[in-house]
Amino acid sequence: MPAGPVSVEAQATMPDVVPSFSIATPSLDQLEYLRVCVASIEAQGYPRVDQIVIDGGSSDGTREFLAGSVGVVSYWQCKPDRGQSHALNIALHHATGDWIGWQNADDFYLPGALWQVAQAIVDHPQADVVVGGTILVDARGMALGAIGVCPVPASRWLEGFWPYNQSVFFRRSLLEQAGPVDESLHLHMDTDLLARVAQLGPRVVYLEAPLGAHRKHAAAKTIEGATGRASQRERELLERRYGRKLWPEGRAARLRHRLRWHLIRVRAFGPASVVNRLAQRATRSARVMVVSP
Repeated sequence: MPAGPVSVEAQATMPDVVPSFSIATPSLDQLEYLRVCVASIEAQGYPRVDQIVIDGGSSDGTREFLAGSVGVVSYWQCKPDRGQSHALNIALHHATGDWIGWQNADDFYLPGALWQVAQAIVDHPQADVVVGGTILVDARGMALGAIGVCPVPASRWLEGFWPYNQSVFFRRSLLEQAGPVDESLHLHMDTDLLARVAQLGPRVVYLEAPLGAHRKHAAAKTIEGATGRASQRERELLERRYGRKLWPEGRAARLRHRLRWHLIRVRAFGPASVVNRLAQRATRSARVMVVSP
């Protein structure tokens, strides 16, 4: 189920000054989806969040939309850049929040997500990273499924337990230690950044609730998946860089990985996590009943 607003009782435990967030959003010719992304942050009703949109020079009306945005978008630019990784580095340079989220223009946050993350930060002040689950949606925003969190130490992300950037929040000081996004990477820059964060030994708080949505659509860069030639090249580069396999390969390895993933979730969240997962899968296609008078 989508993340919901934090209860009135929970909000009452919040300090007067809640954690601040900056959301980095790279974009290029994504106005249809960017509107939704910006609206999802405005709809949070969160008092200390700004969004930084770095657009690569779109010709679809993005400039006009951003020029007229007076809500959470605190900084934007619309001019040619060197790609998504470069755009992310520009956004991070302008980020001022204590915590950083990364939401691509075609993805969005679920209702109440920032409040849930803020509550986790207040409850766990030593946290460096907060990770939630992610739902998958189609081009229209209809749910396709859900990917829950697997609460492992960050060092085990490199075993293939990678969080999705749509639902990850980093303490800004941690990202500054990890260094900039690798601008030579065009598809797996998120994996490389997470790997460098993991090597710093961060304290991670996992929320079983989904926080963000990852949109699958025909124009997405990752539509070819892991089998695409460009993806394979970058995967091989990163595995050489970190001296290990970063993703399970082959059907048997993937099945073993999925089994470990489920066992870890059950140990952490109890058997109910499996029931919730099955319920989320069951709602991929709505059941329809027509009743005649």
